[in-house]
Amino acid sequence: MPVSEVKTIIIGSGISGLSSAHFLAKKTNDFLLLEAKNRLGGILQTIKEDNFICENGPNTLLLNNDAIIELVKDCGLWEDVIYPSKQTNKNRYVLNRNEIVNIPLNIKSFISSPLISTKAKFRIAAEPFFKRHSSDVTVLSFITKRFGREFHDKLIEPFLTGVYAGDTSKMSAKYTLKLLWELEQNYGSVLLGLIKRKNKEIKSFNLPNGINELISKVSKNIENNILSNCQVLKIEKNKNSYKVITDNHIFICEKIISAVPAYVLQKLIWDEQLIKVLQNVMYNPIDVFHYGLSKKHIHNLKKGFGILTKPSDNKNFLGILFSSQIFEHVSSNDTELYTVLVGGERQKELCLKESKELNKIIFEELKDLINYKGEILFSNHYRWSKGIPQYNLNQSSLIKEINKFENLNQNFHITGNFFNGISVSDCVKKAKIKANLISND
Repeated sequence: MPVSEVKTIIIGSGISGLSSAHFLAKKTNDFLLLEAKNRLGGILQTIKEDNFICENGPNTLLLNNDAIIELVKDCGLWEDVIYPSKQTNKNRYVLNRNEIVNIPLNIKSFISSPLISTKAKFRIAAEPFFKRHSSDVTVLSFITKRFGREFHDKLIEPFLTGVYAGDTSKMSAKYTLKLLWELEQNYGSVLLGLIKRKNKEIKSFNLPNGINELISKVSKNIENNILSNCQVLKIEKNKNSYKVITDNHIFICEKIISAVPAYVLQKLIWDEQLIKVLQNVMYNPIDVFHYGLSKKHIHNLKKGFGILTKPSDNKNFLGILFSSQIFEHVSSNDTELYTVLVGGERQKELCLKESKELNKIIFEELKDLINYKGEILFSNHYRWSKGIPQYNLNQSSLIKEINKFENLNQNFHITGNFFNGISVSDCVKKAKIKANLISND
């Protein structure tokens, strides 16, 4: 097997790995990014077919830190950024007795909302009188203590289902509800903290040819430093260097950035304690369905972002994104594109069904909600058997062991979406930090 030397190896070509390579390339060319598959981008996947632009992974990206802004500008895409239509941010929905109802987004609409009972509204107003938590607890426990169970069940649980597809009785409040946790810790009350903090507008965006356009641009800029179809099998430490053993090559390097999922990393390293905590990182399955429908046959056309569900709704989907309402460019003027998310912690068994059977179930529920009387013009289905990593109560021990491992193994850096931030923009931010550490070591 051939042996080569390179200063830095980056493992994984998802947004974390590609962003790490992008920022590292600003300072050195002595690195190589290894990808096991023949395609780049990880969970960022755009499908273009029949005048529809579909995202199998995240549907929007956030412009909430300097690193993601820098990346977009470096790729020459800043002028191409497309923001959601204004109506989508104003109209977000949940189900209430099988009716599509607006989520209250301000005090006036909250007071008049039929979603929350009068008793529950008074309970929420009492939030400042409850003591702050001294240690991490589950989301269910945190929200119930501070705002009451009804608020959790009808608003918080649906919202988090849309982000993590998880179980709030297992999820970490400290790491999942980071803003609310920090407000409570800093001000003793979430409500008082919200009043005192300065609100920042966080914009989301897409691109003319879908999110994969960002992947294509980043990849093009570093194409000579990317080696696809190269699966890493094992990493060995040799004093001041590392041996990266792949299925067709051996690389000797001084520095490593691991940007692969927890379930991949735990098979590559030698540290038993870190392996143990990585094995405890759960990934929930997600099925993604896209439906292109004729607008004239939709008799309950809601303008907004989408619908989230809660367990008591007894639906076979977690949420529906009104994709062409959010971004008009993803379908033609006479059609609508819907993205339906299925599975997660509470519906794992659905992700075991055959695609054809599940598709029939999901479309019937969608058709009923929007009162659709026509045929399906376009459909797409993608299954993520290990989709979204869960930020459960083991997050603290996971982060502790990762930090310990990095301290013991100089120039070995770990990043990814399974800790310290799950969003694409979080991953880009962490990648820039790791790239700067690598270049300064």
